[in-house]
Amino acid sequence: MQDDLKFIPKIFLCGDETEFFSQVGNRPFKIVGKVKIFYEDEKKLLDFLQDGKILFNDEVKNFDELLKLLQSGTADYLVVNNFNEYGAFRNYILSRNLFPTQVITLEHFKTLNLEFFNDVNADISLLLHLKNSAIKTLLDVDGYFAKGQLFTKVGNDFTEIDVVSDKLLPSIAENIYTHVYKNLSEVGFKRYDAALIVERAGINFDSMFVMLENFTDTVITYARTGSELEQHILNSVGNFSNVNGLRTVAGNWFFLRRHTPPENFCVYVVCYKPTPHDGKLPDGYKIIQAGRALNPDLGYIGDNTGENISHLNLYLNEITALYWFWKNTTHTVVGLVHYRRFFTELDNRDFAYEKILTKDAALKILERYDIIISKVSYEFMIQQDLLKNDCGYELPIFAEGIIKKHMLKAQPDYVETFENLMNSVTMYRSHLFITRRNVLDAYCKWLFSFIVDATEEVLRSVPLANLPFSPRRLMAFLAERMLTVWLIKNRLRIKELPFMFIEGI
Repeated sequence: MQDDLKFIPKIFLCGDETEFFSQVGNRPFKIVGKVKIFYEDEKKLLDFLQDGKILFNDEVKNFDELLKLLQSGTADYLVVNNFNEYGAFRNYILSRNLFPTQVITLEHFKTLNLEFFNDVNADISLLLHLKNSAIKTLLDVDGYFAKGQLFTKVGNDFTEIDVVSDKLLPSIAENIYTHVYKNLSEVGFKRYDAALIVERAGINFDSMFVMLENFTDTVITYARTGSELEQHILNSVGNFSNVNGLRTVAGNWFFLRRHTPPENFCVYVVCYKPTPHDGKLPDGYKIIQAGRALNPDLGYIGDNTGENISHLNLYLNEITALYWFWKNTTHTVVGLVHYRRFFTELDNRDFAYEKILTKDAALKILERYDIIISKVSYEFMIQQDLLKNDCGYELPIFAEGIIKKHMLKAQPDYVETFENLMNSVTMYRSHLFITRRNVLDAYCKWLFSFIVDATEEVLRSVPLANLPFSPRRLMAFLAERMLTVWLIKNRLRIKELPFMFIEGI
């Protein structure tokens, strides 16, 4: 846990300091005020309930004034050594229909989690608020609820809460959490409606806010009244597109939404020959010519500029276009379809331009999912046999071995998954997808860490260019299956859509 997450409570102490220090040991705290009740014996303790008079730093005060000081952030807790005195405070509070959970016993104080300020009533108020909000998925980044005193989501079955915790959680935490991740990298590419983080120093809060950009646009945090974080947020309102607060007795839950510029959306329609689509495709679709380094210019965007592998298109097909827009564009949402295959949300897959998945529809889906891909395909034989059927018996075995060699060097954790996929009858066909930039970057970094080297090694041994159409495309067939391999190993929320296939072009 970072040092800035270490909570040092400010307390008003009611009781003998020597006894207090003997009980708390080396726990960090700061005494900011001393409280005493007027009474001569235990019976007269009841007199406190009538007038509420106390001594605060040797000055006569009304207990209501002390409660206001607690709520203002002057102190985090009133710690009471004597249980009978605590009972008097509690009865006084209840007689006024108040519920300040900041008034606690010495025994309670000794058990507090000092990583952050915790108030069970504030936690309940947050969960009840989430129940009626648009936040249906929440990532508890710091294990806030796991370190608190709640065992359930207080009847909130509408919000799925995942947690990041490197410590083993008690089984009862399953009542709150759906998934437990050891660190943020384990969360993968999953996005949430909001992320919950605990109170931290301003500069560290800003760093975490930026770090969570790929996981959510909304960050929830608790800031005690008068705390450094509360002041930092109030001074930085302009840095957020929206700031909402949920007031509690001791502070505020802040709901902070980041500024999100309009999405830079582009789905590339890969072709290798002239198409009839010019001027007819939905907004955000662009035609790209794959393999232009080897063929005449068709007048579309080409994959042979900037950093490219266009010269390998004869063997890798649409993969050369994928490589080009990975390396040479900055779209925040990007996709790949074919000039004969387009995503649609309709069950009727007879082609029509008005049925093509639109930019607005795709972005709406990506609010809840991480990637849009083709519906899973169930083949009549395993992938390995399909390739043998199309490309001959020996060549697929040889190429698969070369790929495994390079994968073992660059991505050893995926070799077993690749082998399992090649012995499976299911896969996502055609390398069709629409996703966000961070997912594209991660997938392409993985894929191109071995597929080009493997292809070039195969070419040094086999003259693929001289082979018939299907065997020549063997490496493209293998690369097509890599999206399925990668998805199996990574936690993405997948939206499967049918695609329309256009005959005759």
